[in-house]
Amino acid sequence: MVKLSAICVAVLLSTSMAAAEGDLAGQDIRIGVAGPLTTPSATFGVEMRQAVDLAVDERNAAGGVLGGKIMAAVIDDQADPEKGKAAARALCDDPRVLAVVGHVNSGVMLASEKIYADCGLTVLTPMASNPAITEQGLANVFRLTNRDDHKGPALARWLTARMGRKAAVVVDDGTPYGKGIADQFSSGFTAAGGAVLTRWTAKAAQTDFAAEVAGLPKDFDVLFFGGIKEGAYILKDMRKAGLRQVFACGDGCWSVGGFIKPAEGAATAGEGVRVLSAAPAIGKVPGSAEFADRYQARFGPINNYAANSYDSARILMAAIEAAARAKSGLPARADVLAALKGMTFQGVAYAAPVSWDAKGDNRAAVIFVNEVDGDRFREIDQIGGAP
Repeated sequence: MVKLSAICVAVLLSTSMAAAEGDLAGQDIRIGVAGPLTTPSATFGVEMRQAVDLAVDERNAAGGVLGGKIMAAVIDDQADPEKGKAAARALCDDPRVLAVVGHVNSGVMLASEKIYADCGLTVLTPMASNPAITEQGLANVFRLTNRDDHKGPALARWLTARMGRKAAVVVDDGTPYGKGIADQFSSGFTAAGGAVLTRWTAKAAQTDFAAEVAGLPKDFDVLFFGGIKEGAYILKDMRKAGLRQVFACGDGCWSVGGFIKPAEGAATAGEGVRVLSAAPAIGKVPGSAEFADRYQARFGPINNYAANSYDSARILMAAIEAAARAKSGLPARADVLAALKGMTFQGVAYAAPVSWDAKGDNRAAVIFVNEVDGDRFREIDQIGGAP
């Protein structure tokens, strides 16, 4: 009898453990992925989607979330605020979507985040950096990267203190991201003792800046560009005109495919470039080199924020699992949001564990200055963020 009782207890324990581990078996659990998969911003959006796909596939290969299979519900927002709103509505309307990785562009994020809030859907942006994104008092919005009101002034101070730059030309691309970081750079540069000699806005998709370059003031010593795709062409026309001054840019230019390649050698000419990044170089954080090997074997070279996107997906899947364990079943969106708020997560994008401040910004976020070394970026200094 004793032996039979012991066997029964063991069977019951193993059965209950298996049930706990398979609480979501057969369930279809979705995370949304919203970003630009077409248009010139696709350099960022496609890489985000690919990194999320890798994270999801790895998680499913390891058993999913308590036996439930994760699926990515992917929508192309084309870097357009109205299409971003439509994407948000579509993801909100799918009850199987429990959280969203996205968006890439600050303007799209600002346009869509209230829609996510209204349906209680958690959204985590790997890279949209306009400060207003987390200043709306929306409890469901989180950001992994650093904010422009940290990045812009930090680079301005660095250029004045480390390089002695005192006279800037400032250009933006007219987007909420580009204008926002250019505004922050300008105020930071002035506060550090420099002067902004002139400022103008590039036209969308403009590639010929010969006329604008010809009209630049004679005594500037740095040109700062806030934006994404036009930066390489401004730099090319500066060097064609014989201007050697430093070209500085926010992390919109931190892209091999979107900046170094179209600049066609101009990034290493003259006094070079100084480009921000809000994540460390691959290989510095434990696990990041191995992640890069797996990503590159499947998708090819990494451009910029792949590690951020990979970690964003992993963070959301961890929050879904924590919520499912607490509920002993499929969690609601509110359960996932509650789990994420209190979460600490060690990923491969940042050396310090990710955790959230009261606004939803990542306490582990950092800021680096990079220069171009051949066909790649090389970190030269950390100027802000977590140690």
